[in-house]
Amino acid sequence: MRALVLGLAFLNLLFFCWAHWIDQPEAGRGPSATVAALRLAPVGSKGTGLKVVQRCASLGPLTTREVVAAVGTALRSRNLAPHERIAKGEAPDGYWVYIDNLTDSQARARALKKLARAGVRDAAALPTNGQVSVGLFSEKSGAELRANSVRAAGLEPIIKARLQAVDQTWYDVNAASDVPLPTVTELITGVSVDTVPTWGACPTATATVAGTP
Repeated sequence: MRALVLGLAFLNLLFFCWAHWIDQPEAGRGPSATVAALRLAPVGSKGTGLKVVQRCASLGPLTTREVVAAVGTALRSRNLAPHERIAKGEAPDGYWVYIDNLTDSQARARALKKLARAGVRDAAALPTNGQVSVGLFSEKSGAELRANSVRAAGLEPIIKARLQAVDQTWYDVNAASDVPLPTVTELITGVSVDTVPTWGACPTATATVAGTP
């Protein structure tokens, strides 16, 4: 009986020591520290390692300095930093009306006589390529009127748009892929343009990643 009592007393002593000196929370491991550990860092903040994909978009062509200035201002007002780029391009340069496949001088001479009888007296034969030129026009409407006169003479005209090499301006901008670009209509509001620009990818553009460690 004595041994039982001593054993129970020894067990009580062990429990008292464990409860007061061993089973204590570590410093900084209280409820407040646990809550702080579970807090999420703000999305996109430094050190989070979140990746933001950037894309390069190009707007153009812009054909006049007035349009270039207006569109550049519109882009900057939307917190975009446009980079101006000059590229070679082609622009309309009127219309040419001609008759083709007049392979010999007699055929060209007959065509000129028919045109003269129909009132077209400024036509010219082009011996090197078997054509007869019937006029150059700045507007397509004028070219269509001349083509009707050629048909009235019993000949078949061809209307060909003429192009000239020009310098064209483009704006390249970098923006996050999940941010929509402003519409072209927004950017050219109140501006008179000959050719409506469009958005496209920058030349040889590749996506870049920002925010990586």
